[in-house]
Amino acid sequence: MWPRLIGLSALALVVALAAPVLAHPMLIKGTVAAVGNKRVQVKTGAEKKDEAPAWYAVDAKTKIFRDKTTVTFENAHIQTGERIVLNVDHDADGTMHTDEIHLAAR
Repeated sequence: MWPRLIGLSALALVVALAAPVLAHPMLIKGTVAAVGNKRVQVKTGAEKKDEAPAWYAVDAKTKIFRDKTTVTFENAHIQTGERIVLNVDHDADGTMHTDEIHLAAR
């Protein structure tokens, strides 16, 4: 009985410690390649030859900062070629959510 209890306790500990690893935030730095309807394409320089830059979705939960001021996606007036930093959370199910977008002041 004790070996089984110890084994189950060890398994529970491993699962508890692995849970935070499943979702991990990423910091994306680059320049705006394109702006779409509620999404931004960011060129990081890490793209391989003939590989398009990645698109990042923007939703109502995404916080957008122009310098230190919070703005809406429409009021941010994001332009192609400007520097951009994104905080993106990659969930365990494979979906990515853009938590924050940081843009320089104008």
